[in-house]
Amino acid sequence: MPTEMVTLRPVTAADTEALATLIGQLYHAEEPGILRCPPERQARLFRYLVGQELAAGIHGRFLAVDDSGAPIGTASVRFYSDGALGPLPAGLLLHALRAVGPGDTLRFFSYLLRGSLASETPLRRGECYIYSVVVAATARGRGVGRSMMAQLEGYARQAGARAALLRVMAGNERARRLYHGLGYRTVSRPALLARWLGLPSELMRKELG
Repeated sequence: MPTEMVTLRPVTAADTEALATLIGQLYHAEEPGILRCPPERQARLFRYLVGQELAAGIHGRFLAVDDSGAPIGTASVRFYSDGALGPLPAGLLLHALRAVGPGDTLRFFSYLLRGSLASETPLRRGECYIYSVVVAATARGRGVGRSMMAQLEGYARQAGARAALLRVMAGNERARRLYHGLGYRTVSRPALLARWLGLPSELMRKELG
């Protein structure tokens, strides 16, 4: 199948709707059934999350578009100089309750809490961390993920990174094969705490050269 023409560019406020859709797909891929309310209510929650991220000036989030300009994926990168990811938006709990209701809010915050306990990835100087990688459901199997990663690694090299780290959920063999094919190697298996919390992931690393 021909490889999709992909351009990876920094996100802007105009990308909020597209990003909300993609981030929603990412959450459902990592934790199926996390939200059970109607899709339009879920979209309100993800629009809020994306809007807060953009308003906070967080950089390193990219949007992948095809040759017509349609959004087909997103990915983020964090560098040693960026420090750890910031706290959740102060109004997230109230907004989630209004958007998706108490049951979905409980499941959503449980997932966020488990993820924060199991998946923090400290960086050393010269390292970057790639995360929130997702290809739109309608664009999978067309080389989009491979192209996104190549462009993101190029950006990281230009920023001075000598190695890239990422996490892949245990059991996500499709993503694992992609990353192995790109030269990533597993450097640590899921910790006991991560397995107990139900969010096991493998840490992978690639020297960027």
